Amino acid sequence: MIPFIQARNISLCFQPKDREPVTALSSFNLEVAKGEFVSIVGPSGCGKSTFLNIVLGLIKPDTGEIRLNDAPIRGPGQERAMVFQEFGLLPWRTVTANVELGLELKGVPAAQRAGRAEELIKLVGLERFERNYPHELSGGTKQLQ
Repeated sequence: MIPFIQARNISLCFQPKDREPVTALSSFNLEVAKGEFVSIVGPSGCGKSTFLNIVLGLIKPDTGEIRLNDAPIRGPGQERAMVFQEFGLLPWRTVTANVELGLELKGVPAAQRAGRAEELIKLVGLERFERNYPHELSGGTKQLQ
């Protein structure tokens, strides 16, 4: 059986200006089967977020390859997402306006954005909070956006 996610020999070294290089990952390997639940744990700075950013296609490793359903990951894709530790919400925008932001940046017309935002808000059970601002929401509710 082909692994759902397969990381082979992943290495990445950050090279900040005027500082020593920092090895984030070195020869990292992982296989995750479809439907399998995996947690990546470790101390701060051990490469957890770096690895997830590679899986998302946001950064490329120096060596190795990541495959999803046996196809190489070459960049971001709609089949992958991550919930970040920090909330990526704009404090001056309502729940609806925050949900609409991606569509707005893509140039989707306002009526279409509103309809899609309404669908998504209902999907995650936030219909009572559409007009609320981020500071009026609980931490868990903020992650639903």
